[in-house]
Amino acid sequence: MTFHVQLRDGPQSQRLNVTPYLTEFLVSEILSRLPVKTLLQYRCVSKPWCSLIDSPRFVKTHLKRSIEHNTNTGLIIRGDNFHLVDFDCLEQATPVEIDDPLRIRLYGCSIVSNIDGLHCLYNPKPDIFIWNPATRKCRHLPDAPADFNRPFGFGGTSLCGFGYDAVNDDYKVMRIRTDDHGLAGSKVIVYGLKTHSWKRLKNIPYQFQHFGVWGMFMGGALHWITIKSGGCPSILAVDLGVENQREIPLPRLQTKNVNQLSIITFEKSLCILEYLFGVRLNVWVMKDYGVGNSWCKLFSVDQPKVIRSFVSITPLAFSKSRKDVLLEVDNKKVMWYDLKKKKVKTAKIANLPSIFDLEVYTQSLVPLDYNMTSDEKQLQKQPKEKKIQQQVQKRDVR
Repeated sequence: MTFHVQLRDGPQSQRLNVTPYLTEFLVSEILSRLPVKTLLQYRCVSKPWCSLIDSPRFVKTHLKRSIEHNTNTGLIIRGDNFHLVDFDCLEQATPVEIDDPLRIRLYGCSIVSNIDGLHCLYNPKPDIFIWNPATRKCRHLPDAPADFNRPFGFGGTSLCGFGYDAVNDDYKVMRIRTDDHGLAGSKVIVYGLKTHSWKRLKNIPYQFQHFGVWGMFMGGALHWITIKSGGCPSILAVDLGVENQREIPLPRLQTKNVNQLSIITFEKSLCILEYLFGVRLNVWVMKDYGVGNSWCKLFSVDQPKVIRSFVSITPLAFSKSRKDVLLEVDNKKVMWYDLKKKKVKTAKIANLPSIFDLEVYTQSLVPLDYNMTSDEKQLQKQPKEKKIQQQVQKRDVR
């Protein structure tokens, strides 16, 4: 890579060739600060750059930097189809609809959860997908065992969650069946992205009533609000690495009605949403994960003083100043809530559908092509990638 430097000395000028030798470490440090879209284009610069950007070490470094500095953040809007928008230009950019073939493949899907830029999606069949919106890659999971082949639903008995197994460096989908009566307990299966297959785990040795289908990932485990027979409400945590389960106590809540509770992850913490209908929403956060007495109330949203009426509110993200928090209200509105003034204002996102789900996520390069067949890889190819390859001239870095 040659830089031309022009030096001026009085009326005369002189042009020198300066050829700095950039180490691979320095190149990696520079590239790791760039957005995913730019890096996908830079893969076409040369084979060394392509190998570097695709390397597991670089992918992890880029993701870690994005999480630590809260950069490369995106927003997914799910209506009839999926739309993407950069979080930093939330009110200035029009959300972009995903294009074919992904649009057709993911039509009708809903979001289970997301981690490290990967989204777990499902449809009523039920088919399950893992999707990276930033790279436009998608992986269809194989069929689950026959006794798990039933639609998801909040009145159903099949739970599902998605998270990262740090022990085996793998992304996993877990499903739990809670309707087997008797002494067998609750059946558990798990899918690993690296093996691209399901396996059965040891049964959870008891039956329980659950509140909400989708497990929330935090601290290496998936979490659901549950009640064991004859017990008190608590959080069931199932670890994806060591594959055991434990109970985490709930905060000291104002309500005794477990149906008024919901569990989410917010700002890298486990949170409980406590709905006191007609009064307020309380947002509880676990400061030290796994420590039961570390629960504290993060903030509240009063009703009808702040918002006249709502059935559900989901906190999405803090603003950069951390003075405001972005809220999704009843799957119909997006609002900024001023934590100090306790006032809300509508976030003016263009072309929102009448009913939608929102997910804030970190854009990443995490791949999905472990053990992928040639036919599957062919399906992954996107028209945009072909255009990039045609437009960007390949050249070696010297």
